[in-house]
Amino acid sequence: MTRRIAIDTGGTFTDLVGLDAQTGALFVSKTPSIPSRPEEAVLNALQQSGADPAALDILLLGTTVATNALLERKGARVLYLTTAGFEDVLFIQRVNRKFHYDLTWKKPDPFAARRDSIGVRQRIDKDGRILLDLTEEEMARVGSLVREHLNGNRGDVAIAVNLLFSYANPVHEERLGEFLRRSFPDVPVSLSHKVAPIWREYERGSTTTADAYVKPIIKRFVSRTEDGLARWGYRGPFAIIKSNGGSMLSAAAKDHAVQVLLSGLAGGMIAGKYYGAQVGSNNVISLDMGGTSTDVGTVTNGEIGYTTEYQVEWGVPIAAPFMDLTTIGAGGGSLAWVDKGGFLKVGPQSAGADPGPVCYGRGGKEPTVTDANLVLGRLNPDYFLGGQMSLDLDAASARLAEFGASLGLSREGLARAILDLANENMANAIRLLTVQRGIDPREYDLVAFGGAGPLHAYDIARSAGIRRIVIPPHPGLGSAFGALLADLRVDKVWTHALRSDRVEVERIDNEFSRLAAEAVAELRSEGFSGEPLIRRSISMRYVGQNYEQDVTVPLGKITEDTIQAIFEAFHRQHEEFYGYRIGGEVIQLVHFNVSAIGPVLKPSLRVIPRRPQPRPVAMRQVCFREEEGFITCPIYRRPNFGAGTEMVGPAIVEEEDSTTLVHSGQHLTVDEHGIFVLTV
Repeated sequence: MTRRIAIDTGGTFTDLVGLDAQTGALFVSKTPSIPSRPEEAVLNALQQSGADPAALDILLLGTTVATNALLERKGARVLYLTTAGFEDVLFIQRVNRKFHYDLTWKKPDPFAARRDSIGVRQRIDKDGRILLDLTEEEMARVGSLVREHLNGNRGDVAIAVNLLFSYANPVHEERLGEFLRRSFPDVPVSLSHKVAPIWREYERGSTTTADAYVKPIIKRFVSRTEDGLARWGYRGPFAIIKSNGGSMLSAAAKDHAVQVLLSGLAGGMIAGKYYGAQVGSNNVISLDMGGTSTDVGTVTNGEIGYTTEYQVEWGVPIAAPFMDLTTIGAGGGSLAWVDKGGFLKVGPQSAGADPGPVCYGRGGKEPTVTDANLVLGRLNPDYFLGGQMSLDLDAASARLAEFGASLGLSREGLARAILDLANENMANAIRLLTVQRGIDPREYDLVAFGGAGPLHAYDIARSAGIRRIVIPPHPGLGSAFGALLADLRVDKVWTHALRSDRVEVERIDNEFSRLAAEAVAELRSEGFSGEPLIRRSISMRYVGQNYEQDVTVPLGKITEDTIQAIFEAFHRQHEEFYGYRIGGEVIQLVHFNVSAIGPVLKPSLRVIPRRPQPRPVAMRQVCFREEEGFITCPIYRRPNFGAGTEMVGPAIVEEEDSTTLVHSGQHLTVDEHGIFVLTV
């Protein structure tokens, strides 16, 4: 491959990173996002980069289109088809509550309305036996009901089918799916045994409904992007980053919408792992702070964590393979506001790209994190996006002064309070992924990127007890760079409850072989021709427990000895996690998981030359801490830093896509690849 380009479409900016594999050179561009037409921002970034479409081998895209549709509840109308008698499962949800003693708390709404839930007269039991067959007459009746619901519908609409125990025997779902596609060819159909072949009807129904909810949006986005790329002159493959950190060709993404729900977030985790490894760190906390939100994840012993469930909001699960990360509404565009009790809050509401913060001059009325940074001198109003965009310091100052007066705070006092709250929210997100899981953040490095990450890294790291900060080159483009590194990846799962006291060794071996063959075939269909990596695991629990532990299964034929070794590994893992084991208890084997990974060539960062100690390009009054007030701070430009450069703060280092804040007494060094390493 000679040239690869990756693009990340965020809520505020769309970022591009390209790699010339022959020289190792990177070329970049950054442009404001267009929330109503995200594909236009993709084309703007390509044109701005000056890339030659004829010289590209592949284009990769990470997108928050599906994520935003879910969070903002702007997806399709979903008709939910399920086994008669189970139409209320999506709405009953679970008996547990987010806050045990809050009597005013309301369950979140599912992604379908109760009036759009249709019962289908059929029944399959937990072992896959047909108890009540699905007849042609019943499908005709269901088709008539669907047609009634579709009459007069003017917006996006999709169908989600979730029949009882379809993971054990999908014959009825397959038959009904074929009938619906034949009868309603323009309406996308999601089948639960394809989307989430797992037990637990609510989780499977919620996931299938979410897939249908965003499928028309993903199809439209991919199709429009394909059309735009063709107009630009690009005829090569176009791939979407998946939530599990792999990638899939755009044609496949149209039919597997749930797999790209966290597409825009996965690239950041990959970048965090890569840059940590570059500075010799296998334990990394990845902090990706953009304009709308902040994504936090962990890399332990060089491995990214994975999960099979993501909560869109508390009580609305999506059961699919995801990188294990958390997202909070804390970004440069996060709004400051006052709650009913008179307390200052920051986020999760965001000014986004349009109208944006007050200082953008596009009609934003409420103060944001970006406005606070600008008022405290931490941002250069004349060098935002490398000078492509000017910030209105006077407008931001006036609005913060007005807002602060209503709270009895000065303009600068309000700005510091906004930043303190935002920083503490992000530090709490780190604690959620570390301390609450028994991980000591003091043993990890913080890799900070995103447009706003390097501005806030020090305060977040100090609050969380982290001692070293890593800031990569072009931090504002970190997620796009991570997308550039994404391997192809296919995950498969077989759900079938087996017991350790009567385990079927030969069947397990056969099913693992089948899943691996299907996963590899899917990789081949996406153009991978190399030797794939296969990973296997079993989700296990003691009989009577509600939650499983994933236990790694070694490659090779499954034998009785293999199974016994896996059981012992489960006992050990359970003891490490919960503090005890139940040696004589029956173990239940629930999910059998296979991942096929198609590795891609990873770029090698260029070694940068050594340069004389950089000189400030300006001096500016900057407020770092309340007790210091405003101090005269030297301002540097990052391209002037060579390998081996060292300095002690205070200092501000500006570059086109981000700004790094070096606090008083903080030590900064630059490695041979231009990566900043700061001590806390």
